[in-house]
Amino acid sequence: MPFSRREFVASTAAGAALAGLGSTAFAAGSGEPDVIVIGAGLSGLEAALTLEENGLKVLVLEGRKRVGGRVYTLFDVPGHPEVGGNSIANAYGRCIAAAKKYGVEIVNLAPLLMANRAGQELFLDGAHIALKDWAEHPRNPFVGDARKLPPWAWADSMFKQHMPFKDLENWYDTNHAQYDISVHDFLASKGANEAMIRLGYDTNISYGTTSHDVSLLQQAFSDHWQNVNRGAVMGFSRTGAAPATGAAPSGGAAANPMANLLVGVFKDGNQNLPIAMSKKVKGDILHGRRVVAINTSESGASVTCSDGKVYRAKAVVCTMPFATLRDVAIDPLPPSLQWKAIRTLGHIPITQFHVVPKKPFWETDGLSPSMWTDGPLGVVLAQRPADDPKRVTSLTVWCRGQNGLFIDRYGVEEGKRMIIAEFERLRPASKGQLTVAASHSWTTDPFSGGDWAIFQPGQVRELRAAIAVPHKRLFFAGEHTAIGSRGMEGALESGERASLEVMNAIG
Repeated sequence: MPFSRREFVASTAAGAALAGLGSTAFAAGSGEPDVIVIGAGLSGLEAALTLEENGLKVLVLEGRKRVGGRVYTLFDVPGHPEVGGNSIANAYGRCIAAAKKYGVEIVNLAPLLMANRAGQELFLDGAHIALKDWAEHPRNPFVGDARKLPPWAWADSMFKQHMPFKDLENWYDTNHAQYDISVHDFLASKGANEAMIRLGYDTNISYGTTSHDVSLLQQAFSDHWQNVNRGAVMGFSRTGAAPATGAAPSGGAAANPMANLLVGVFKDGNQNLPIAMSKKVKGDILHGRRVVAINTSESGASVTCSDGKVYRAKAVVCTMPFATLRDVAIDPLPPSLQWKAIRTLGHIPITQFHVVPKKPFWETDGLSPSMWTDGPLGVVLAQRPADDPKRVTSLTVWCRGQNGLFIDRYGVEEGKRMIIAEFERLRPASKGQLTVAASHSWTTDPFSGGDWAIFQPGQVRELRAAIAVPHKRLFFAGEHTAIGSRGMEGALESGERASLEVMNAIG
């Protein structure tokens, strides 16, 4: 379904770099596409397919050598772990429909979820802390009943208790503008001290870099999306950690809230969905095309790539994250608020390491392979196949926020050495048993510049309404422009909306 416009565009880049292109509008000729789509992720592919289904000729330009964007499966690592786009849930209607339409099977992991995530170990200051000892532990900064909560559950509890408005679905409504403040200031206003916020929110943060650069309205958006996917939330907390309550009870849907719920993945890798979609695109998908300039007018647009080639069409749909779009020259510049949004919209730094164990060292030390730490390892999640939940195929190390930026400073190879060294320090039984099969930093990825888009304090109030408003014949899509859903569903939402805007504009 189409959504109201809710976008943020602003251009960062140098208009002067476009001087050589001129400002003449380019109408598509017989050999030119009607629409150029920049980006072959879910949003770009959804836009391209919808436009083609309505009779328009489309050209897709993709900077990477693959399709999928931030849906990225490591097909050459045991178990095919996901680097981005981890799962879908009950409210991912577009994803579910797309899987059916393009012949991609969905595997429901909900029945296995508790077994896969139970028993996560807590490590603080380099030492293991048994959860049974946490409530009375001197390292516990929380107060009252909150002392019973593990660090990964504290912030969720605070938001559920104290969110100042209940209409989370309309998180962007101007009536809520007074809450466009930092998460830090909100938590502090509810009695949280710095130690609580640092451990309970900033450590292994889910949004932004620290609690100071995340708007409470961003948190409300994320909480809303969790609410409509309640089953997935119960298994996957904000940090990807295990539920604080342990294993769910048995006894059917009434006793087991995980029953009849979807925590889905696409069979053999989530990237198979965009791969299947790309095979249905009739027009060309050109890989290795890094966009450096976009020229737009009232009647047409052109796109210039780093190899000097210029492509012209009646309209352009741009799905580039703003963290990379800000390095593209746009002529003429978008209106001031859009320009500011492109230059300043935040993101969360995430770097992953995918570690393959030679032997199950956790059977030697008697602890779970999954961990939640305040050190370089961040969160470690054991990856298990759906058909054999007792087997671990790999360990995914999630370095988020400041931890991700810290790891990135050292480069890929040194980062791998640091990760192995930290494993061996915390878990001596793992010494000599681990190999880093792959790693990926979304922050240093030149086509992402970070993972999920994040509204910083004040940005929802000032910029959100401008973020995806069409700029002449330039239209905007991507997860960062969605207002009703997040992740893979948000990407499809945005591609759908942008394609409708294009058809309305060019007929």
